[in-house]
Amino acid sequence: MMKHTILLLLFMLAGTVLRAEIQKTPRLGKISIEEMEASICPIDSSAPGYYLFDKGSTDFVYRQTTVRSDDPESSKGFQLVFKRHLRIKILDKSASDYGDFEIPLYHKGTDEEKASNIKGFTFNLEDGKITKTKLDTRQIIYEKKTDNITVVKIAMPEVREGSVIDLEYEVLSDFLFNLQEWYFQKQLPVLYSEYRVAIPQYFFYKPSSFGYHRFDHKISSQSQTIKLVYIQRAEGLNTKEQRYEHEEKYQDKITTFFASNVPAFKAERFLKAQKNYLTRIAFELEGTQFPNSGYKNFSSSWKEVAEELLKHESFGKALERNGFLDEAVQSIEAVATTKQEKILAAYNLVQNSVKWNGKVRLFTESPLKKVWEDGQGNSAELNLSLVALLKRLDVAAYPVVLSTQNNGILPLTHPSISDLNYVIAMTEEDNTLLLMDATEPNSYPNLLPERCLNGNGQIISDSRFGEVEIAATQAHQTYIKTSLELKDDGTFEGTVELNEAGYAALERRKQYYQEDDSLLFTQQLEKDFSGLSITHHSTSNLENKQDPLIDSMLVVIKDQCDLMGDMLAFSPLLAFKTNENPFKLDQRDYPIEFSFPLRQTILCSIKIPEDYQIESLPDPIRAAMPNKDMEVTFTTSAIGNIIQVVSDFKINKSMFLPAEYEAVKNTFSFLINKHNEKVVLKKI
Repeated sequence: MMKHTILLLLFMLAGTVLRAEIQKTPRLGKISIEEMEASICPIDSSAPGYYLFDKGSTDFVYRQTTVRSDDPESSKGFQLVFKRHLRIKILDKSASDYGDFEIPLYHKGTDEEKASNIKGFTFNLEDGKITKTKLDTRQIIYEKKTDNITVVKIAMPEVREGSVIDLEYEVLSDFLFNLQEWYFQKQLPVLYSEYRVAIPQYFFYKPSSFGYHRFDHKISSQSQTIKLVYIQRAEGLNTKEQRYEHEEKYQDKITTFFASNVPAFKAERFLKAQKNYLTRIAFELEGTQFPNSGYKNFSSSWKEVAEELLKHESFGKALERNGFLDEAVQSIEAVATTKQEKILAAYNLVQNSVKWNGKVRLFTESPLKKVWEDGQGNSAELNLSLVALLKRLDVAAYPVVLSTQNNGILPLTHPSISDLNYVIAMTEEDNTLLLMDATEPNSYPNLLPERCLNGNGQIISDSRFGEVEIAATQAHQTYIKTSLELKDDGTFEGTVELNEAGYAALERRKQYYQEDDSLLFTQQLEKDFSGLSITHHSTSNLENKQDPLIDSMLVVIKDQCDLMGDMLAFSPLLAFKTNENPFKLDQRDYPIEFSFPLRQTILCSIKIPEDYQIESLPDPIRAAMPNKDMEVTFTTSAIGNIIQVVSDFKINKSMFLPAEYEAVKNTFSFLINKHNEKVVLKKI
């Protein structure tokens, strides 16, 4: 489970000896032959590259010390200056992408973040000599990502196997709430990581640490002085200026966080977002207290977040501009009389009328009227349109804001709009909450896309507040039934029925419509089940989204038999057996996260030739983890020349802690071994 330390300054017990020391690192562009000749990471021989160091710092600066009464822009006050210097060794060409960097910059109104002093070099060793290629800053790309975010894209030159990348940059920010967080851990090993934060005595930040790798810190202080000049301009018959000077002394509290030999974060399957478990430190602005002023609290509540969103032009105000829905309301009211009918009709109408453009957003980017007319929009535009339509139908409906899986866990302890990136629709039917997302045409109420299943969301309303659990209400269910006959040439022929419900059906329907070609869909099924050749295929319940999706097939299955003289052996689950364990690490320092319960049931019925007899069958077995968090059932039987095998595998819990990793890994290994046990036949 994610370690969340609120009081970071109590991270180490008093008197504990630091495991590492703050290190001096070379200046930009100063490289050693040892760094160039290194052919292996000192702490991970399998790593394709590693960070020699990654150093950052944040300082508060008071750049505009002359304040004029007639120039509001002259009184910006404190600003944040973030500096970073990093150096990466590329050991394998597969790590070349680590020469590409992105710097997100936020801007709102007249406040902004600016990147500057971007400098970099790529070093290579050629004929025993170090070559140095300078970053051409003219090649840097500034890409607008949203109305408030611009991304600076940097591609280092001449990056290849053996290169050393050396990069330095600064970011000046007007947003004091956005004190830069710092990642000690990355996808590559880091030999040394350091982050120095100098905070004036007027600011109070709450640090939070995440992850499992330990880092240390040292605290010091430094005296600072600001010399301020105030110019008061008086208008009258004669324009006058009065000049005042003031010197302010204060203390910076300097905390240097550092870590050595940080292992790479090795991601496996069933992990919602790496950022949830990477070792990092983040800061929340709790308040300020300036000279001759009282304490100003900046901690907000979810109610305050809701109020801000409801006033936002691209959220709450967008909901109010719903006159374009008149025709849609009339068409629904003409056929729907009950509340349930209205909800489903509105949901289906938005799904069918507006196509999702693939953009994950919290805010609208175009007026909802234009989105409706154009027939496409981002996730917020679709789901806010659904809320607006339900309201027009006199159905109580609310937006629910959340953080998607890729965006990380929503920190409910310190509410902030900046942590949100998505919105869905909510209503109620027979005292049951209905959560809806119109971006997925194959979903239905309470079957949300997997990206949304990420803890709790928040209701945004002027009358109703609170958390909403956003969890799977259905499982990922697969049922495979076969009736096959073993032929003399070692192939199997017969029928296969693939029955999928819940999230399995949602995924398969999405796959079907993406292919937009029944032949391509059939070919995809053959890829999913290696060795399967489909000679005829039909699908049932494709349009009935709430019913199981059924694929009926005539098949030929090849390359599953081992011939040994007069003996023949095969796994009775054939192409449907589990072959690969998704868990391969010796140790996993973060949880296993399943978005929904899973169940896979396979019933194989195989008719063997009359001239063979059964020599042996796999033994039946039942096994389960404690509390039946995972269950494996495997049974075999034979009646005459018909062999029947049933495999039933269940995952009943959504999260397994690191301490349970070995048990989960072993359960999958047990399942795989059982699936690969052989039926042995002997020729009579």
